[in-house]
Order: sequence, then C-alpha cells, then structure tokens
Amino acid sequence: MSHAVEQLLIIYECEAQQWATYLHSLFTGSLSEASICSYDIATVSSRQDDFLRLSQYSCKLLILSKGMLEGLCPKRRFFLARVLCPATAVVVLLCGVESLAPLLEQVPLNGDDCLQVSSEQDVHEYLSAVTDIVKKGALASPANVKPLIRGLSERKAAARSVRSMAVVPSRVPCGSSMEVFILLKNESAGSDAEVEFTADNQRLRVKPVCWNERILCVNAPDFPAGHVRVTVYSNGVPLSKAQLQYYSNMEEITCLLARAGDPVDFMCQALQQSSVQNLDQKLTSMLLKHMPNGGFQGLQCENTPQRGIQLEDCGLTLNKTTYDLHTYAKILSQTFGKSAKHASFAV
Repeated sequence: MSHAVEQLLIIYECEAQQWATYLHSLFTGSLSEASICSYDIATVSSRQDDFLRLSQYSCKLLILSKGMLEGLCPKRRFFLARVLCPATAVVVLLCGVESLAPLLEQVPLNGDDCLQVSSEQDVHEYLSAVTDIVKKGALASPANVKPLIRGLSERKAAARSVRSMAVVPSRVPCGSSMEVFILLKNESAGSDAEVEFTADNQRLRVKPVCWNERILCVNAPDFPAGHVRVTVYSNGVPLSKAQLQYYSNMEEITCLLARAGDPVDFMCQALQQSSVQNLDQKLTSMLLKHMPNGGFQGLQCENTPQRGIQLEDCGLTLNKTTYDLHTYAKILSQTFGKSAKHASFAV
C-alpha cells in the first residue's frame, strides 16, 4: 500500500460499528474508498508491522465511545499511543461521552493539538475538518476549523491535564523480567535515552529499546514488592517520571481472593460485565425475562412465620445504596414487597 492511498484511518470499538460504517460511506464521497481503513480495536495485535502501517495514515479518526473507554486494556492503550501521532493528524469524535479527559488519563495524547468533534455536530463540519487534514497532512491545524468543543473553562482544562509519561503495564510481578512500555506524552527521547528504576535501597539504570522517540521498551529489572520510581533520561537530563508497582505472588493471590469475596465483582466476572451499571442492566433483564406476567404474587405478602418466604432466606437481598444496582433493587422492592426496601446484600 503506497503512502498516497493511506489517507483516513477510522478506529472504533464494536458498539460504535454503525458509526464507523456510516463515516466510511460518508467520506467515500470525498476520498477514494481504497484510501479509507476502518479498524476494529478489538482486533489489535502486538505486531510492530501493524503499528507502523496504521500510523502512516494522513488522518486518524478515533470514535471515542463508552465501550472504547471501558475496554482500554494495556494492549489497546499501547496501540493508541503508537498510532495516534502526530496529534495534529488526529480527530476524536465524541460519541456518547462528554469529554476527551478519560482518554487522556490513559493514553499520552496531546489533547491541545488534536481536533475534537461531537456526534451532535453537523456532518459537514467534521467532514470538512477531516478532509482538510487529509489534504494538508500533519501540517493541518485544528485552529483552522470550528469544532463544537472549544474554550474549556480553567477548571475543565486543569482536570484535563494528565501525566507526561505512562508505564504499561503499571503492575508487574517480582522476578518476572517482563516487558514494560514507557509512553512519553510531550517529551522526545533521543537515541541515548536511559531508564532508571529507583526504590528505597536500590537504584538501577538500563538502556531501553526505542520504538520511536516517544515509545520505549525495557525489561523490568528485579525489585522487591512495592512502588518503584521510573525516570527517563535523555542526554543525561531527566525527562519524565512515573511509578511502577511490583507485587509478589502472595500479594496477587490475596488480591484475587479479596476480589472473589466481593459478590458484586464476582457477578461482574461471572456474567462478563465491565461495570456495575452494566451488571444492573443485565440482572434486571434476567429478572424481567423469567418473571411471570402477574409477578411473583405468592411472595408479595407480609414476612410472618406462617405465610410467604422470608426475603433473607433467598440469599439475594440487596442494598442498592452500597452497590448502585438501582434498577434491579427497584424491581425487587416492587416484587417482594416493602420488606425488600430495608434488606442488605447477603450473597
């Protein structure tokens, strides 16, 4: 594929596939269809060839949806950090999210240089913005277009500030020597870059593998459990700092057991839900699906020894304030009667 046809890369998560299909057909009128690539981030691999190929597109259009944010695992964060550069060639379409801030907290992207547009804007506005970036390449500036989201207040601007460096993954097991990636946001590391790991009584400086001037790769040295400071040096001058957590096998087992003891977290994993809100929707859907048309009439009675079933005996009583299962709690309260309103969660 030649550079001439690598014009527009549309990155999306599966829940925004219809948006990606729509945008693909929309831009086909202005750009060659062969020059547009729609990329489902779920198919991301760790092959460097893929990163290099996709980063060559003149314009990268990221459809930022809730699903995209919820599914930002280390591999996807690394992919976005590698492909979404330079920031002047990036357009972020806010689709069901209010701001770019949650993305900037996890991916070292310069939010001031990229262009933000919203799904609520007129189609012609971001059609014009994207085609302008494609024609001018990375030289195009967001200042030449009129996005909906501009002039954030000082409070929002401050909230949008993020770390200038990220370490992926942020936790590593002791003695593993696993690869960690260092993602620089604003600084550029030279060929003589070094990475220093510092703990209370231990300091070690190593030479990283430079994927490019902002992405470094290094094998994590052996440190005891705890927090280790990571500093990137270029020409002997410190550029950025971050923190890497080392954990022992026993600590990880303790953490896993603690999570298994959390009933809500356990149900999220068992039902493959990424958040408590999604779990609330899933449980409500399951309850309504199997509920008789007239409800559970036999359970809508006073909790006396002679009649009905004690809600506590079901082992599925709920404290909606603690676990935010609001919809599910409401259905249970309506189904089982007033006694459910004062129940607590006891799975």
